[in-house]
Amino acid sequence: MAVEPIEFNRDASLAEIPGDKGWPLVGHTLEVLQDIQTFFDRKTQRYGPVFSTQFLGETWIRLTGPEGCQFLLQDTGNHFSTAEGWASFVGELFPRGLMLKDGDEHRYHRRIMQAAFKKEAMVAYQALMSCALPEIVKRWPTDTPVDLAQLARQTVLDMASRVFIGETDHQQLAQLQQAFRNNVEATMALVRKPWPGTKYNRGLQGRAYLERYFLNKVSEVRSRGGDTLFAQLCRAKDEQGNDFTDQNIADHMIFLMMAAQDTTSSALTSLFYALTEYPHWQERLRAEHAEYKPMTYTDLGQLTDTSHAFMEVLRLFTPGAVIPRRALHDVAYQGYRIPAGTIVSVSPVHNHYLPEYWREPERFDPERFSASRQEDKQHPFLFAPFSGGAHKCIGMHFSDMEIKCILHEVLARVRLERDTSKTVRWQKAPVWHPKGKLMGRLVALN
Repeated sequence: MAVEPIEFNRDASLAEIPGDKGWPLVGHTLEVLQDIQTFFDRKTQRYGPVFSTQFLGETWIRLTGPEGCQFLLQDTGNHFSTAEGWASFVGELFPRGLMLKDGDEHRYHRRIMQAAFKKEAMVAYQALMSCALPEIVKRWPTDTPVDLAQLARQTVLDMASRVFIGETDHQQLAQLQQAFRNNVEATMALVRKPWPGTKYNRGLQGRAYLERYFLNKVSEVRSRGGDTLFAQLCRAKDEQGNDFTDQNIADHMIFLMMAAQDTTSSALTSLFYALTEYPHWQERLRAEHAEYKPMTYTDLGQLTDTSHAFMEVLRLFTPGAVIPRRALHDVAYQGYRIPAGTIVSVSPVHNHYLPEYWREPERFDPERFSASRQEDKQHPFLFAPFSGGAHKCIGMHFSDMEIKCILHEVLARVRLERDTSKTVRWQKAPVWHPKGKLMGRLVALN
C-alpha cells in the first residue's frame, strides 16, 4: 500500500520522534558500523518503526519497514533532497556525482547517461566481457588456498576497467583499485578532516587521483571512440544534442566505477560464499549455464535460477547499508514530526529480513523469488537492493549482466570450495564484505 506524505501543519497532535543520542561525541556511529542490521532491529523493537539516532555528528531519523522505504524513496511530494542527504558524508568524496543531484539537474544528467545503458550499448558490453573473461579466469590459481573476496574484487575491477575504461595496464589498474578503495572507505571515517594520515585524507587523495586520471583520458577517448562505457559517455547526447563536459564525464565515471567496483564486488563475494555454503545450488547453476555455450546477450534472460540466486544474495547480503535523504521542509509521517533540515534514512537490509514478509528470512532460499512464491512482490518497496524512485540505480541491469557473465565463465572452469565449518564474520557498512579474508579453493574441472 502506498503511503501518502502529509505536509507538516504545526498540528500539536504530532509527536516528537523517539530515540536516543548514544555515546558522547560518536553517538551510534560505532554501533552502525559494527552491525547496522542488528542496530536497526534493536532500535525498532525499542522505539517502533520511526526513531532518531546520532550518526556521524548529527541527528538522523530512521524509517523502517517497506512503507517507510516507499515514503522516503518515492517521495511523491518532493519533501526530500537526495543531494543534501548524501552530501553530509560523501559530498567531498564524490562531488557532482549522479546521487548528488536533484530535480531538473538530476533528470538532465540521468537522461544523457541512459544512452550508455541502452540495449545496443549493453550488447556491446556483454561482447567485451565475453572476450575478456576467459583470460581473466584462466589466471586464477587452482587447487591452492585463495581469498575469494579478493578474487571477486580483482575480477570486478578487471572487468570494469576493460568494459568501462578500456584500461589494461596492470600497474595502472592496481593504482586505480587502491584509489577507489580509499575513496569509498573514507565515507565512513569518524575524523572528517583532511589531516595527514587519516582515512578521510586518503579518500580525498584517492578522489584527486581518479579525477586527474579521467580528465587526462577524455580527449583521447573522444577521438578514439569504441564500445566502452567511457566512450559511450563521451559521445552521449540529450534530445537537443547537448553532450557532457570533460568534468561531467570524469565525475560520472568516478561515480559509476565506485558503484561497479564496490557494490558489484560485494555481491559477487557474497555469491561465492553462498555457492560454497550451499554446493547443491552451485551445481544447479552450473547445469543451467551449461545449456548456453557460448552465452549471448539474449541468453541472459533465460538464466532463471541464476537470477533468483543473485536476488537472494542481494536480499541476505545487501551491499548498500543505508540510503539517506535530507528533509527540505517540515513534514509529517505516521503521526510524527520530521523537522526541516534533518537527515532521514532507510536501510533496505532491515526490510529484507522482516519475518512478516519473508518465509524463514535467515535461510538462503532463492526459490522465494520464483513465479510460484514471489515473496518480494508483497510490497513494491519491500525488496530494494538498488534503491528506488527517481534515484534507482542506473546500472542495476549492467550489474546483473556482469554477475551472470562472470559466473558463466567460473562455473565452466572451476568448482568453488570452502571449509564451511568456519564461521564468516561480515562487515555490513558502508558496503557488505567479510571481516578479513574469505578463504576457499578453486578446483579445476578440466
